[in-house]
Amino acid sequence: SATGTISADNEATWCDIFPNVPPDVYKEKVVDIFKRMAKDLCGDVPLKVINDGEVTALAAFQKIKKGNIMGISMGSSEGAGYANKDGNLMGWISELCYVRLDLNPKAPTDPWTKGAHTGLSHLYLGQRGATKLAVKGGVDVPDHYKFSDPEMRTIKHEHHAQCLKLIQKAMTDTDAEKKAQCTKIYETCGVYLGYALGQYCEFYDIDHVMILGRVSKGEGGDIMLETAKKVLQEEFPDHAKIEFHTADDHFKGVGQCIAAAALPEIK
Repeated sequence: SATGTISADNEATWCDIFPNVPPDVYKEKVVDIFKRMAKDLCGDVPLKVINDGEVTALAAFQKIKKGNIMGISMGSSEGAGYANKDGNLMGWISELCYVRLDLNPKAPTDPWTKGAHTGLSHLYLGQRGATKLAVKGGVDVPDHYKFSDPEMRTIKHEHHAQCLKLIQKAMTDTDAEKKAQCTKIYETCGVYLGYALGQYCEFYDIDHVMILGRVSKGEGGDIMLETAKKVLQEEFPDHAKIEFHTADDHFKGVGQCIAAAALPEIK
């Protein structure tokens, strides 16, 4: 992931990997970073850089051969992209991890906007959507993996990745009561996803959704998708026709790579 927005000329218009870089240095050293990396590593070769979510949408179109598809990768954050009925990108930035999903005035803020915004989608459709619920879901996690801990409220993703592994492990617990409590985490994430799609449908014609990313793995991921379908059926019946798709291991491994490799213009 470029963790930001990319221009048509492969420039890092904005990128949160460099939060402490002053604007003048960013302009000089970061904006053209992908061009310099490609040249240093591979020489004068064709290059095309786009958001990983948009690659997900293109790869999904290649896989199911159907358009009007939203690709959502639920990993460290939310990566999302959209391909129209012809399988083409729209030419605008689909960086949906900064869309406000939760309009509750008491919705949590995030470390990227530093309190300026609340309810942004990377707190709901990425791993933080699950990890902030770990304690309520009855998962036994160390204190520094609890969402109340200051270390869990920075832009770093490592603690959240490890916490998610503990949630996934809890879903295999032989104690039925503990597993049932943990299941509520994925049901809640499914509600997040269902309402997010309802909102996205205000701006995109969506017939298909491809879900990728570590949050969607395992039995918990299946529960999340089933819950999202129920939300669409009950709350957004006009959009209940949306078909959900997931990836096999082969697609997870090379699907995005194949789609990405097809993007540079060969002269």
